[in-house]
Amino acid sequence: MFKFIILMLFSSMVSANSCVVLLYHRFSGSTPKSTSISPVLFEQHLQYLQDNDFKVLQLKTMLERLDNDDLPNKCVVLTADDAYQSMVKNAYPLLKKYQMPMSVFVSSEPVDKKYPAMTTWQQMRSMQGDLMQFYNHTMTHPYLLDLNKTQIKTQITQTQNRLNQELNQHNKIFAYPYGEASLEIFKQVKDLGYSAFGQYSGVVSKMSHRQNLPRFPMAGDYAKMLSFKTKVNALPMPIKLKNINPIFTQNPPTLELEFFESLNKHQKSNLNCFANGGVNMTWQGDKSVKIVAKKPLTERRSKYNCTMPSQQKSSYYWYSIQWINPEIKK
Repeated sequence: MFKFIILMLFSSMVSANSCVVLLYHRFSGSTPKSTSISPVLFEQHLQYLQDNDFKVLQLKTMLERLDNDDLPNKCVVLTADDAYQSMVKNAYPLLKKYQMPMSVFVSSEPVDKKYPAMTTWQQMRSMQGDLMQFYNHTMTHPYLLDLNKTQIKTQITQTQNRLNQELNQHNKIFAYPYGEASLEIFKQVKDLGYSAFGQYSGVVSKMSHRQNLPRFPMAGDYAKMLSFKTKVNALPMPIKLKNINPIFTQNPPTLELEFFESLNKHQKSNLNCFANGGVNMTWQGDKSVKIVAKKPLTERRSKYNCTMPSQQKSSYYWYSIQWINPEIKK
């Protein structure tokens, strides 16, 4: 009975208009695990998507259909950051085999300087099309929080110019290096006309911040099949999304989730939130909960992740926020 109540949670409140966006970097078994997936495991991802009738969309198409409230059920988008050569050698052949598109975010200066690890403009031109698209990832892949507004604008607009020149690519879609930004940077990116993606987990929906859209990182243990299956079947958490500054002043920071509908005690007990060292959760009535890590955050980038069973079999509601402490240098 209790399980049934939990699974029926918010069935009328969560829109089907949502999509899971996945983030890859390197496709190799010999590069750092923190940013890599083996070609064998990557093919298992694609095989699972094919076998289970997921609709793998181009990133641009997903954004257009999101605006029109027209996303399909079981929507997934594949993205990769940095355009390493392993993408050409190991990912592109598999994308052709399964006929699934991927969007790649490119930093232009390493390509212009012909760094051996990076994809060349010529290779991008030869791959560009229905299966591969290329978008903006700044010139030099800097920490944007260390730059002023003029420098940030230069980083973005110069790379957009190079994408226009080399690939005839004019779509304004952007990914933050390291997933780092602030409320001020979100506004600047919006004023420049871009949709933009971070590097924190969660599901894209109409309620998502258009200049801080989530992507599930796919590397190391996070890319293993059990984790992958959970994430591609995730749904957006049925909460009122707020414009939260990732740059926190109180350590540990407090996150407040406000649900669309009241939760009963059984539903509350099935909301699980995670941070390094655990979290304390304090309910403010039946619709709002405050979440605070049990100890101060010690990394430059930290996350609070929250999940809860949905009414759909094997699907969880998912919400995450990335906190950033720019005082900690990398």
